[in-house]
Amino acid sequence: MRNMYTNEQHEWQKEFLNNTHIGILITDLNRKHRFANTYLCRMFGYTQRELFNQSTEILHIDHQNYLKFTQIAFDVVMKGKPVGIDYQYKQKDGSLFWVRISGNLIHGKNEILWTMVDITQHVEAQKEIVNLKERMELAIEGNRDVVWDWNLITNDLYVTPRWKDIVGYDSKEVPYKIKMWKKYLHPEDRKNVLRDINDNIHGKTEYLDNIHRIYHQDGHWVWIHLRGKTLYDENGTAIRMTGTHRDITQERELQLKNKEQAQIIEQIHDSVISTDLEGNILSWNKGSEILLEYNAKEAIGKHITMIYREEDYSFLQKNIEQLLEYGEQHVEVSLVKKSKDIVIADLSLSLLKDEKGAPIGMIGYSQDITERKKAEKALLEQKNIFHYQANHDALTQLPNRLSFTETLERSLKKAQRKQDKVALLFIDIDHFKKINDSLGHAVGDKVLQEVTKRFNKIIRGSDTLARLGGDEFTVIMENISEGQTASLLAQRLVKSLNVPIVIQKNEFYLSCSIGISLYPDDGNSVENLLKYSDTAMYKAKAEGRDNFQFYCEEMTEIAYQRVIMESNLRTALKNEDFVVYYQPQINAHTNQLIGMEALVRWQHKTMGIISPQQFIPLAESMGLIVELDRYVMKEAMKQVVKWYKEGLNPGILALNLSIKQLQSKDFISTLKNILRETGFKAQWLEFEISESHIMTDPKESIKILNQISEMGIELAIDDFGTGYSSLAYLKKFPIDKLKIDRSFISDLPHDDEDSAITKAVIALAKSLNLKIVAEGVETEEQKDFMLENSCKTIQGYYYSKPLPASHFESFVKSNKTA
Repeated sequence: MRNMYTNEQHEWQKEFLNNTHIGILITDLNRKHRFANTYLCRMFGYTQRELFNQSTEILHIDHQNYLKFTQIAFDVVMKGKPVGIDYQYKQKDGSLFWVRISGNLIHGKNEILWTMVDITQHVEAQKEIVNLKERMELAIEGNRDVVWDWNLITNDLYVTPRWKDIVGYDSKEVPYKIKMWKKYLHPEDRKNVLRDINDNIHGKTEYLDNIHRIYHQDGHWVWIHLRGKTLYDENGTAIRMTGTHRDITQERELQLKNKEQAQIIEQIHDSVISTDLEGNILSWNKGSEILLEYNAKEAIGKHITMIYREEDYSFLQKNIEQLLEYGEQHVEVSLVKKSKDIVIADLSLSLLKDEKGAPIGMIGYSQDITERKKAEKALLEQKNIFHYQANHDALTQLPNRLSFTETLERSLKKAQRKQDKVALLFIDIDHFKKINDSLGHAVGDKVLQEVTKRFNKIIRGSDTLARLGGDEFTVIMENISEGQTASLLAQRLVKSLNVPIVIQKNEFYLSCSIGISLYPDDGNSVENLLKYSDTAMYKAKAEGRDNFQFYCEEMTEIAYQRVIMESNLRTALKNEDFVVYYQPQINAHTNQLIGMEALVRWQHKTMGIISPQQFIPLAESMGLIVELDRYVMKEAMKQVVKWYKEGLNPGILALNLSIKQLQSKDFISTLKNILRETGFKAQWLEFEISESHIMTDPKESIKILNQISEMGIELAIDDFGTGYSSLAYLKKFPIDKLKIDRSFISDLPHDDEDSAITKAVIALAKSLNLKIVAEGVETEEQKDFMLENSCKTIQGYYYSKPLPASHFESFVKSNKTA
């Protein structure tokens, strides 16, 4: 093979060309190989002898690709233009790989110098991250290329910050304005650039590809490789052009200086350092100055350890030993700059050999990958954050439903292998909604956080506590042999809430209901175990709450009936399958009827009369409670008006007012419309509002209740004593009546505590000049107790259960004649 070297050239330069990790190829004008360095031969799998004087087609994928390369690269170089492209080649064994190739004519030699770098890993990496927005943003910011976007409609030009590094202008200076940018093109290049842009805009070329010069702010010309593509709207109108600018000044200068091999080495952008076998530095190129900040005079003659941390000396020595054994070494290293800053580099080590093949020195080729490593670390940290957020509840930091499902699936597979049992505990906090409704979600959230702390202290280290949402929690228990283990944990969880939780000076006495399902006894899938534990939890609530229940097959029927009821409720409301019952309110002193409370019943076609305890919670959860309330209001008013017209005196109509109804923006206008449509008089009406409901937003409640009161409608607080009332607010509410909750009446007169509470409520009502009603009175003893303590108005089974309209009418008539 033709020898390119003269006797005067340095031995290490010869060795560099054959040992450097850049492929160097020289072809003649007939496209035949004249020289290929060792690294290029290694890249393609050929020997120098196999390549010498062969057609360049041997390196291409096929004849068509050979012709394509001739058109886009070889012919261009022949015209005196430099070329730099990414291209796919074929190795001797048929494998395909990607190469970044640059080419330029060697003046006076009728030859072309090609330099090649294997970028296969880079191309594959680009494919992997192309759809990830975060990585794309990092790549744009850290890329050596400028990304630009030209709006062809507004003529605005956007470029990434890298542009300033290339030409020295910032975003407020002229090259960002497209008209001014044209003026900064080199006079010899301007015509070709504008022609290529125009051709691409008008569809004459698929891609814009142009090399030209642009004026730098400090007065020199910068070589730019311009690539781009025009985008069109649905009508085929060009709307924008987007692409990249690459600063190829160094490559251009490198190619222009190819006559001198030392200058080629000198201008390589990355660091190239040669040493003797003892590690003393022999050469130090421009890339080394850029990377490590030492100039050649400061570095040559010093030991290579000057750019290593002391703690890395042993690592360096190990790499040198492996280099001597295997002939090359590729590692990531931390290098120390002159400023003492650390740079992470991708280091390729090769041996320098004399003519006999004996090692005489080493060459190190380093690329700065600091920013890439930072980006990778940032991406990994961001990935970990996203993974955590996707799998954990933001409020309690517990695993969420997604994580719970994955954990339970793994637990079931493990239990199947080990022949173990798994218990699933489904936990619901009893009456938690009242806390949110009365004191707001901020307080409710703090309560849930405290509940989480208590549960975490109780469960075993191998158990998994998760929050499914709202006030629902689950516990996965692995490695248990019998259900008794789960019941012991359930008992401790229930007991953990016996101690009140204190939030903002408010004491909350909580309880929970727990349902338990077992694998494999009850089921072998996540869906079934979750469904069965949920069913068992509802059984625990039906048993009075504050307890736990194991799943059994009978519960499936109960859960099925609940689902049927939910599906039928909306249809029932549409078909008006509801009836209003009326429970009398009696003056116990005179035994005279003074009013009634309207109570809704669902008249199911197959299940018969369904009590409100069964469907009111469903209506609330399904968002139907307002519609149901308004139906009851209208039907009850129509009925009472009818009785009054018939000469009867049913007294005051008491209607329950839900919090959703109270919060409706159109409630007042709707109420006035119903009164007008039915002919119902405001003085016949009384609204009963739960104590906890009006404390949801006391200030807003006062505003709305005042509007109701101004209409002449009486207001009563229902279930008084069971909520979280503030006496300061109680004085401000425009209420007329307190209803003592039935829970305080049921054990009268024998329960001293209930007796004291009842007397205190009556005394409070008197002090505030309010009427008082006792509901849930069932015995004569209870009635007498209330009379003795100055509470005359009684409602309860002692006088009558809730009655349908026809029966209540008979009750009114009999009371009238009594």
